[in-house]
Amino acid sequence: MDAATLNLLGQFASVFAAIAAAVPFVATIRAGFRRTVGSRWELKRRVAKMVVGVTGDHVRSLFGVPVMQNKSPGVTGAVDYFYMTNHAWIVTREMDGVVLEWSITVTDAKFKIDLQDLTFGLVRGKLGHTTFAESIERYDGQYEEQGAHAYTYAECRYFGGPSAYQTFVFTYNREGVGTCAPSGQSVVASPPFVSGAPVGDLTQLEEPRQGNTINTFYACGLSNESLVDGSGMWPVVHGDFVAPLRGSRSERKKWLKKRLLSLKVSHKQRDRTKRLSNKRKRDSISHP
Repeated sequence: MDAATLNLLGQFASVFAAIAAAVPFVATIRAGFRRTVGSRWELKRRVAKMVVGVTGDHVRSLFGVPVMQNKSPGVTGAVDYFYMTNHAWIVTREMDGVVLEWSITVTDAKFKIDLQDLTFGLVRGKLGHTTFAESIERYDGQYEEQGAHAYTYAECRYFGGPSAYQTFVFTYNREGVGTCAPSGQSVVASPPFVSGAPVGDLTQLEEPRQGNTINTFYACGLSNESLVDGSGMWPVVHGDFVAPLRGSRSERKKWLKKRLLSLKVSHKQRDRTKRLSNKRKRDSISHP
């Protein structure tokens, strides 16, 4: 074997050694990508395949085994299933193996899912980052409920054919990320969140519209009867139900730290929104 051949074999050996040394490094990078940016991208891809009418088997193929299930408080004979991910809660209401309604609540401030992907392009904004005033130009009804340890604000809109005849409910949920700005009233509601005359002072809901972040998207099917009985009847995640699932003390501290960070970021966003709103008001006064 001549010197040239030996030199070539040596070069091949060096290349193979470099590849072998890089494999663990590449695997580490891939695993990190799947846990962070990659997992968020993958979850957005799977959520985009959700719609009212899919089967329960389809949902489990996307999000795995549900961590909880309860008899539906809103629909007799239906069951609510709760799916926990690192970035959001997915809740489905199923009957006879078919999804009647479903919701997603963002719990990771770095997770940005476009509302257009959830509403067939009808509503703009980022779930968990955009306020109601920034995204919802028109709404059919408003709802606000405040208790000792809970707060919910919601607006709904029915788009008819373009939304596959679904009612979309946009909600601030205390279990999700973002800021809240309560009006101070215990219950405020207008149809279809209430049957009959409106409850509470709707004129005081401008501050909640400006300060509340949309962190939950809830899709009703052909019927929106669940809306009338209050947020406790909706297929959305509730803190009292899932608090034990936050794990050990250290894991709960980590969850709380992430939530406080999201609140800090969202407060900056709310302040920026208020400044822009005040600027528009000044401009409208100076240029009638």
